[in-house]
Amino acid sequence: MKIPDKVKLKVAGHRFKFFYDDKYLNKQKLLGQCDFISQKIRICKKWENKRRSKTDIERTIYHEIIHVIDGIYNNESLTEKETDRFAAGLQQVLGDNFIVKYKG
Repeated sequence: MKIPDKVKLKVAGHRFKFFYDDKYLNKQKLLGQCDFISQKIRICKKWENKRRSKTDIERTIYHEIIHVIDGIYNNESLTEKETDRFAAGLQQVLGDNFIVKYKG
């Protein structure tokens, strides 16, 4: 999958801005963040000055999107581990069925 520069994310009328922010997230020691107050999703491309793999960045994107869906429809009831598992499963199903095409 080509890592997108933008993701259109509108859930139940809520629009979330998506962007990369290595400096902020490294300082916070996070790979990604979903902020419901500002309606922003931040994703880290580099961790401690090392480029993250495309599949790892992709999984983080799915992870943060799941947080948005969970927060809006499920009252933020999923744990981080559950969110990780859903993101990994979604990534595999979309990749295995060529819904998302992976590029080395």
